[in-house]
Amino acid sequence: MNSRILKMAAVFGAGILFAAGCKDYEAELLTPQVYFETADNNVTVEDGVTELTLDLQARLSTMASSDVNVTYSLCDTTYVADYNQKYGKEYEAFPSAVLAEETAVIKAGDIYAGTVALNLTGLDQISGTKTYLLPVRVSTGDAPVINGSDVTYFIIKAPIKITRVAQFNNNYFKIPISPLNVFTEVTYEALVNISSFGNNNTIMGCEGVMIMRVGDAGGGTVPKDILQVAGKAEMTWTDNPLSSGQWYHLAFTCNSANEGHLYVNGEEVISGTFAMSADLTAGGADFGFSVGQVPRFMWGTRPLYGYLSEVRLWNVARTANQIRENMLSVDPASAGLLAYYKLDGELKDATENHLDPTDLSMPSFVDLENPVAVGGGL
Repeated sequence: MNSRILKMAAVFGAGILFAAGCKDYEAELLTPQVYFETADNNVTVEDGVTELTLDLQARLSTMASSDVNVTYSLCDTTYVADYNQKYGKEYEAFPSAVLAEETAVIKAGDIYAGTVALNLTGLDQISGTKTYLLPVRVSTGDAPVINGSDVTYFIIKAPIKITRVAQFNNNYFKIPISPLNVFTEVTYEALVNISSFGNNNTIMGCEGVMIMRVGDAGGGTVPKDILQVAGKAEMTWTDNPLSSGQWYHLAFTCNSANEGHLYVNGEEVISGTFAMSADLTAGGADFGFSVGQVPRFMWGTRPLYGYLSEVRLWNVARTANQIRENMLSVDPASAGLLAYYKLDGELKDATENHLDPTDLSMPSFVDLENPVAVGGGL
């Protein structure tokens, strides 16, 4: 009997605690709390713009019966570092922002504060190869603040317009690396627009070791419009044939654990085992590491007919975020960027490594009516 009474008392007590917990949660929901409605705000700076004014506005979760005074402050660079760490970004702190006012009021019976101007200056000085982050925090002593929503981030960048590209018509260039360039990781990247498909369309790499190409219809079984990385292993994206006349950003990464990842337009399309090679020149072979075709190759040069831009060779395996956010441009001083060819009117390495090609058949350079848009046409 006593045991039954104790069990009933325990259940009754748990019911009271559960009910109390529900009431506390409901009370919290009904309590007016201050927060920013949007966590991330994308700001694109157009050509010729030197200054920009943005509206800053905090809000309440529910109306309050009295005024709520809020204060805004620009966050220090630790917020930028934390954001980069959390989301795998490489943003830089935006250096020149000023709040027109630091305080605002959410009137009783309203849920939005009056807008405050956030002034950005020096926009003509920002680099098109970088993205900047400006965190702003709201605080108040008149109401609770929703933790995690008390900071809003402005993501600021200039548009990148590629209007001149290289046209390959049985042309090529070799990246002047040798067996002394030892790779433990690698990333290939290029913007590609194929005019017409041959049996085997070389983008970049070393034949027989690690080469990114479209098709192997001449000597293999891969249709001429299928993206593939081949060499000491093969990784073939059979799901979607590539289309002619369309811009693609193509990237491949491989690391020391022999993990390969193939990306199309910033999205991973296939991954698997791929044999990493320390030497990407086949022992210094005559055809070496080439772009656009495989020169002097015994089984044919396998040329690409189309357009190339933003060709990059890295000695690190770039992350998915890094690839996605830098398809149209990248900082030439980026860690691990071994060679970088913009192909915007000249054939020169944009990095400080000065890997300017000397073995080449010069492509022509053409001006585009419309800037390159990944997924778009000429």
